[in-house]
Amino acid sequence: YCEVIESTNPCGDQPLPDYGCCDLGSINLCKFVHDPFGKSPSFDFAAFAQVTALSIRMLDNVLDLTVWPLEAQQKEAQSKRRVGLGFTGLGDALIMLKLKYNSDEGRAMASKITEAMRDAAYNASVDLAIEKGAFPLFDADKYLAAPHCASRLPEAIKARIRIHGIRNSHLLSIAPTGTISLAFADNASNGIEPPFSWFYTRKKRMTDGSHKEYLVEDHAYRVYRMMGHDVSNLPDYFVSA
Repeated sequence: YCEVIESTNPCGDQPLPDYGCCDLGSINLCKFVHDPFGKSPSFDFAAFAQVTALSIRMLDNVLDLTVWPLEAQQKEAQSKRRVGLGFTGLGDALIMLKLKYNSDEGRAMASKITEAMRDAAYNASVDLAIEKGAFPLFDADKYLAAPHCASRLPEAIKARIRIHGIRNSHLLSIAPTGTISLAFADNASNGIEPPFSWFYTRKKRMTDGSHKEYLVEDHAYRVYRMMGHDVSNLPDYFVSA
C-alpha cells in the first residue's frame, strides 16, 4: 500500500521498489531432520521456530548495521525495514524424511514447514515491534487489508499485529540459494527445488589460469552413502529434477 514495484533488482530475483535492497537469509532445513533415513525420521519444528525467530532479529539488525551508499537507500530500508527470510534444502530434507517430493505427503510436509516459518517469522517481527517499534510506514488497516498477504495470516497473528504493530513490512522470500546451498550447506538442494543431480563434476578455474575438477555430491545422497547404504539402487523417495 505504500510503494510501487516496477521491476526486480539487477540480479533479477527479487521484486523491489526504487532503492530497495535484498536483505535475505536462508535456513538449511536438512539440519532439522532427526534420524534421517531411519525407522521414524522426524522434523524438529520447535527448533526450526526458534531459529526462524532468531534469523528475523538478525536480518532486522542488518538494516541498522549496513553502511548505505545512497541516502535514498537508507531511507527506503528504514521506512519499511524489509527483510526476506527463506529456506534451502527442502528437496533433501524430504528425502531424509523418506518423503517423495512429488507426492501428496511430500507437499503436505512442505506446506507444514512453510507455515511454521511464516507463523514464527511474523510473531518474531511483532515481538520486535513491541521491543523496538513498528516500521515507520505501518498502518494496521492498510497492512491487514485484502488482498495483501497479511490478510491471509492466522487470526491470532493478525490480532497481535493490530495491537502491537510489526517491525518489518516484508518478512519471507524463498530465494534460489545456489551459492549458499553449495558453499555453506554441503550442496543441499536449492531453495524449494528437488536436487538437480545426485553427483556431478564441477570445473574450477585456478589463479594460474589452469582448471581443476571436483566431484560434487548432493547432500542427502552423500549422507545416505556414508551411512553405508547401497547407492546403486536408490529408494523411490530419492526424487531429482
